[in-house]
Amino acid sequence: MHNSDKENQKKSAENWDDQQDETLSFLWQAQPVKTINLDEVKANLHSERKKQRWYMVLDSLMVLPAIYILTKYWGNMSGVAQMMFVFMLSTSLPLLVYQLWLRRVAAFAKNSQTADHLMELTKQIKNNVKIAFITKHSTWIALVFGFAFVLEHYFSGDLVPEKNSKLIIAVSSMSIGMLIWYIWAHKRQKHFERQLETLENLAQHR
Repeated sequence: MHNSDKENQKKSAENWDDQQDETLSFLWQAQPVKTINLDEVKANLHSERKKQRWYMVLDSLMVLPAIYILTKYWGNMSGVAQMMFVFMLSTSLPLLVYQLWLRRVAAFAKNSQTADHLMELTKQIKNNVKIAFITKHSTWIALVFGFAFVLEHYFSGDLVPEKNSKLIIAVSSMSIGMLIWYIWAHKRQKHFERQLETLENLAQHR
């Protein structure tokens, strides 16, 4: 092959590379740029702040029935039941504190720093994923404790035949309720994960 032919091939390859670069550059510049609607983000954070404050109140109130049962029926419980109840309460209280701590980002967010609204909302949604995960797995843990109390009553001889029908209804209702709660929490977790992905993509275009 002559030198002139080699030069022509080399120039053709270089021209092809230049055309490819120009084409890619044009396609990149032609892509639509996502803009952040700060007013919408601010409104979402404001809504999230109110919800998280209500959730903090409800989470705190959820402990009251357990404390009521503990104080009212403590003397009627067996030693095993007392130990189980204390263990359940002692593990749920730190979990409650942790959930309240996760909710703090939006619950106590301030309106002064508009530029930080997206960051604050992203942090809270990330925490919401954790809260939904905890809620989801707390359902089967509660169910395990419920069945453990039933077994404890059975082996201690406290279950009488005339109460079996009521017990079956109670256990069935609890199982159905925990299943519904599990499905709801799982869907919430996936919903927050999608929200988090959207917010993180928006943050990249700030």
